[in-house]
Amino acid sequence: MRLLALGLSLFVLACGPKPTTMQDAGPDTSCGLDCVAQARYGLIVERCFEYSSDPLNAQDPPTLGAWVRPVFTLEGGVKVIPVEYRQNGQIRMIDSFSIVDGNLRLMRREFAGTGQSVTYKTGMDITGVQWLTQGSSAGETYTSSTDAFIANQSSTMTVPTTYRMTTAAASASELRTPLETYTSGLKLLVGETPDHGSDPRRVYVPDVGFVVLASSFSLVPGTTVAVSLQKIRDIGSPDGGSDACSLGRP
Repeated sequence: MRLLALGLSLFVLACGPKPTTMQDAGPDTSCGLDCVAQARYGLIVERCFEYSSDPLNAQDPPTLGAWVRPVFTLEGGVKVIPVEYRQNGQIRMIDSFSIVDGNLRLMRREFAGTGQSVTYKTGMDITGVQWLTQGSSAGETYTSSTDAFIANQSSTMTVPTTYRMTTAAASASELRTPLETYTSGLKLLVGETPDHGSDPRRVYVPDVGFVVLASSFSLVPGTTVAVSLQKIRDIGSPDGGSDACSLGRP
């Protein structure tokens, strides 16, 4: 009888329901694309970074504002977080960033008022160029071989492009801003061949964002002026106020 009972028990176990396997739920997208990565890169929706051209003193009004906007969908269903760069309330440039497997990628850069933009593709797909990983450290290089799709008001063209992002330890002077002196950060140096209006230098502090940036705001490389972070505010919040980004008080 004991052997019969054991046999019946094994039969029931063999025919019973199979154990389920836990599935990876993926990133938390409740705040946009990837809440953890967005916080790491400073891409919190409606966050405004305001900058001064004086590396030690805040300016009124700020020299530049960088406003993180809500998620937008590019052609092909590519979801991005746009960042508007504004001067005196007017948009000068828009970067469309995506987060792919936790990595920060620039998908498109638009130059306001010119009808010009550059979109980084592989074939017909928008795949972007890599800027950072969540664990980026000094001495790293990210190389993206891509097709730069250049759009003008009356024409388009595709240019095979190599986009190289190199990281280095930021200097003490680069980490000293009107808002705060940071203890550590990364200097990002871009090498784009051929160049399509890339930024020559940025300084990134994890869990804050870009505390120094320089850009010509032009598809054709030109004169750049470095600006340093003087204020961070969340537009529409009680502390952030309602002034458009780039028009806030120090």
